[in-house]
Amino acid sequence: MGGGFDYSKWDKLELSDDEDDHPGAQFIEANTLRRIKRQSHEQKTEEKNQKIQSLMGEMKDALKTIAAVKHDAGDAPLTEEQELATRAAQEKHDAARAAIDAEERERKFNAEEWCHVSNTFDRSLVGAACVADEGEEELEYEPYVKKYGEQLEEVARANFNDYADMAEHFQLRTHLLTEHSMGWMLLKCLFLEMDGKRDEMRIAAKVGYALKCVLDFAEAGGKTMKDAARPFFTRLATHPEVLTEYHKSLDDYVDKLVQRAKEKKLEEEAEKFAAQSSLAQAAAIDEVPREERLGPGGLDPVEVFDSLPKEMQDAFESGDVDKLREFVNGLSMDEARHHMRRMVDAGLWVPKPGEEGSALQPGPDATEEDEEEEEEEEKDA
Repeated sequence: MGGGFDYSKWDKLELSDDEDDHPGAQFIEANTLRRIKRQSHEQKTEEKNQKIQSLMGEMKDALKTIAAVKHDAGDAPLTEEQELATRAAQEKHDAARAAIDAEERERKFNAEEWCHVSNTFDRSLVGAACVADEGEEELEYEPYVKKYGEQLEEVARANFNDYADMAEHFQLRTHLLTEHSMGWMLLKCLFLEMDGKRDEMRIAAKVGYALKCVLDFAEAGGKTMKDAARPFFTRLATHPEVLTEYHKSLDDYVDKLVQRAKEKKLEEEAEKFAAQSSLAQAAAIDEVPREERLGPGGLDPVEVFDSLPKEMQDAFESGDVDKLREFVNGLSMDEARHHMRRMVDAGLWVPKPGEEGSALQPGPDATEEDEEEEEEEEKDA
């Protein structure tokens, strides 16, 4: 026969309707008693959270000590004194880690908190203090940026003292560990550099490159960015030689951002100049009275230009004769002849000898009969 139902899984659930152990419970109105118990629960939760934060600080200090010792040693083997210091720091780190796990195991939740589950770097917690922000990975880029834009701006300006601080920041905001965040940070760096804000760009680039490396680390290990973040930052904190190479790669990343920002700025200036030139030309023609702007064949160049296929308009605006020739030669003979003749009559095209009223040259589908017909039309004209 079975041992019966195991109710132990409810041990961590605190309910206001449980047996009241308050010394004056029988004299206190029910709602007031619930409020007192809720306040007591919130106070205990706050104390526990503060203790956990203190333990996380101890872990951080221990990692810094290990990194400093290894940095001082360089490529040389650790001395006995350095070995002892490293071992003591590692024991302190592990003890703090174990204490945090114990605190989390002993944490109790009320009914309002029980339904919330939040993923941290390496475990699942329950409670209002770590409410999950689910669904961020399913969001497209624009909805994601709209939802988390303010937090991304905040982290782009965060001048972290070291990577332990950055790791702690992302540990509390795992929803920012996505490819969308990395892409947003890259664009942010480009715009900052294009605006001449080099120092701000470097701060954002430090975060952007870390996100890129976490993504690469995750893909290499077949993990999610959330799972890969903690071991990645721990490796930077505990391996000085890795951190040195990482800083070199970060400098290369910044140099490439600077170069790309220069190129993008030149591209935007060229596009702006071309657009202004086209608008100025169009405005100049529009200002001329229609009777005065008619071409040699009596057609209005504005009306003819508006009737051209978009590809021909683009070629005209860019001044790309080869592009215009390529498009016209791809048309049927009748269509090419129609457009070219109207362009000549409107004064948009000044043909070379032998091109009057015809296409720029026979198209790929043209036959000898088409060419003879064209010559006959030119003679008749």
